[in-house]
Amino acid sequence: MTDYPRTKIASGGPYEDVVGYSRVVVAGPLAFVAGTTASSDGSPIPETCGEQARQTVEIMRKKLSQAGFSLDEVVRVRMFVVDIKRDWQEVSKVMNEYFADIRPVMTMR
Repeated sequence: MTDYPRTKIASGGPYEDVVGYSRVVVAGPLAFVAGTTASSDGSPIPETCGEQARQTVEIMRKKLSQAGFSLDEVVRVRMFVVDIKRDWQEVSKVMNEYFADIRPVMTMR
């Protein structure tokens, strides 16, 4: 197994030190992003699921950029939607705005 140097990028969230995780870990040519929600840096959580999806992707985009990556390099997305029957179309519309040309594997639950 190759021993890649690891770079850890924090979000500054209160749980990183309590739980012991990083927002992004870069290992060699790969970046791994922790589960991300629409809450960040004290900003209010948007009301609609579409706005929450957009804010979540923007948080990930910024952290990936800090690590030297872009959304164009994303290969997998997993989303957890509270009421999938009600909200899947609104969330999907936002995800399509970001990933239509990138087309990573994607799961919505």
